[in-house]
Amino acid sequence: PSFNVAYVTINQKRAPFNKLAVRQAIAYGLDRAGVVNSFYAGRAQVAQEFMPPQLFGWTNKVPKYPYNPDKAKSLLRSAGLSLPVPIEFWYPTGVSRPYMPRPDLNFQAFSASLEKSGFKVTSKSAPWRPDYVKNVNQGTAGDINLIGWTGDFGDPDNFVGTFFQSQSPQWGFNNAAIFRILTKAEGEVNFKKRVKLYQQANIMIMKFLPGVPYAHSKPALGFQRNVHGYVPSPVGTDP
Repeated sequence: PSFNVAYVTINQKRAPFNKLAVRQAIAYGLDRAGVVNSFYAGRAQVAQEFMPPQLFGWTNKVPKYPYNPDKAKSLLRSAGLSLPVPIEFWYPTGVSRPYMPRPDLNFQAFSASLEKSGFKVTSKSAPWRPDYVKNVNQGTAGDINLIGWTGDFGDPDNFVGTFFQSQSPQWGFNNAAIFRILTKAEGEVNFKKRVKLYQQANIMIMKFLPGVPYAHSKPALGFQRNVHGYVPSPVGTDP
């Protein structure tokens, strides 16, 4: 297994994406299963939350958002918006990541499903380094964008803590309750209590929907026939 996640950032500094119903519409409007089944060679699963299921603190009790264009449109109307709702969608060029082998294909499929779900997509792309990652980090990569993360080590704090423990320009929100529980979980020394805290945090995060996780992948490695007993790195550091 590989500790990674691919996700769609939603920038809440840009209205109307500060409205929960609009973020829920995005989640229902992304055909995540279609992307995972089409572009990952059978080596990925649809992500339910921002940390992979191999980590403690993962829970199946998070809210689920299966692809549902009609529900997406209904949510946008409930937010007082006229359809289609314009949305600026960024994706990177010149890169293949373990969690996102073909960003262009993911982007094309997601754009098509969002267009069926009440949105009018405007696309923008940029080279991965230095332009794209810099814009994502500083919150200037559109309303939504494609990005992901390969964990540095096998701990929930390296996923949800890295993303959501404090305010960040990438996400553009301030949620004291999420910040507080992640800080508490990071410092908890009792393992069972720590597991429960991260389970609670994952539920809170997926209710609040700062973004939409969509894939955990298992990158492939190739070997000559005379290589035996190799143990791959779960964090993608294979030489």
